[in-house]
Amino acid sequence: MRSVQLSPGAMAVASVIGSLRQAVNRTAGMTNLKAGPQDPMTTEMVGILGELGFAQWANVMPDLSIHLRGGSPDCTFRGRWVDVKATRKKASPVWYTDYRPAKRMHLYVFTMVEYAQVDICGCLSAADVEARGVGNVAWTASQLRPVDQLWALGEEFGDGWEG
Repeated sequence: MRSVQLSPGAMAVASVIGSLRQAVNRTAGMTNLKAGPQDPMTTEMVGILGELGFAQWANVMPDLSIHLRGGSPDCTFRGRWVDVKATRKKASPVWYTDYRPAKRMHLYVFTMVEYAQVDICGCLSAADVEARGVGNVAWTASQLRPVDQLWALGEEFGDGWEG
């Protein structure tokens, strides 16, 4: 696991982007697929903080757009589309991938967010996620690949990277 501390500026960006995404999604009638009892705005904030934390760690630019983004990557890492999943749950964290072939990413990154601290807990390739099947699938920390494997994309992840 790797940890990132977000700056006050990154927190301000997260607040603005999160609130704008919330407004756009709800206006369009999109349902937030939150896994816990928190309010939808908290879910948006946790998500964007996870995205910013991973982007900072990986030295990439996150997708800060506010249009309807369902099925689009949160960023691109070494030419691969990335979907960042985030949770606030520290004890026995669980993340969900809503896998559908039409919304396939190359890489799934799992983060844990506590205000400005983002822990990058692990990752999976598209092949890893596909092997569990279509739909909303839960993942625990013990099922994830170490995040440092990202730096050896083709070697460690095998055929899961082909689009």
